[in-house]
Amino acid sequence: MAENKKKKDFGSPIGITIGFIVFLLGVALQPSKAGFSTNIGLFWSLNSLMLVIGSTIASAFVAIPASGIKTIPGVLSIIIRDLNFNYLGVIDQILGYATIGRKDGLFALEKEAHKIEDPFFANYLEQATFERDQNKLKSAMELELNNISARHEAGANLFTFMGTYAPAFGMMGTVMGLIIMMNGFTATEGDVNVADKFGELLGGMATALITTFYGVLFANLMFLPIAAKLERRSENEIRHKQIVVEGILMIHAGEHPILIKEKLMNFVPKEVKTQKGVKNEDSD
Repeated sequence: MAENKKKKDFGSPIGITIGFIVFLLGVALQPSKAGFSTNIGLFWSLNSLMLVIGSTIASAFVAIPASGIKTIPGVLSIIIRDLNFNYLGVIDQILGYATIGRKDGLFALEKEAHKIEDPFFANYLEQATFERDQNKLKSAMELELNNISARHEAGANLFTFMGTYAPAFGMMGTVMGLIIMMNGFTATEGDVNVADKFGELLGGMATALITTFYGVLFANLMFLPIAAKLERRSENEIRHKQIVVEGILMIHAGEHPILIKEKLMNFVPKEVKTQKGVKNEDSD
């Protein structure tokens, strides 16, 4: 029986860690009279961090239903799970069921359906044994497939949204800091040291820019890469389920296994065919 291999995928945590290490190296290699710890301290501001993260989450609540926000912990757990879909394995599985169906009839597949670990595959293969109307069977499978795709899209869109708005809120924080700083940059009674005032201005500008830095950092090192990873995961799972849908429909129609394989191989990515040494299969 074909199984999808489940294991931990530490690519995302490793990538984020490498990103922060590169940032630290960049700070360390900058020519500066101040020490490394002093320079690193320049990039830390709890107020800026709270402003960027808090505003980004608040905007997500405004734009996205609360039920979507609640899925964030579950989505984050998904990105560290590596699920490799066995396209060729499920095709072989479908061909075996097609052979049984042609030889012993569709009712013989009911027992086989109970052995399948994939709930989607098991459920609709069992339905195929008693549903005479293929259009109803097809509609039911496509409806669930669309619902799965919509759920995946919602998760990816959430992080795309956060990645889009985080830099904007970073810029907002910078503007806020500049407004406060410029209002405080006024001449006081008595002697005023212009050089000192100008130094305060430059220091304040550096502090204000930290908020923009946080917005860009979180957007491009975390939010947008997570969204891209979720989209790729969704594409792979939908492709796998499309193979199952088409396979079940062809089993239901009593098509020959050779024809079934020829059609289903069109869903298999080219790189998978190359790795497995499959010849003369065209489309991805």
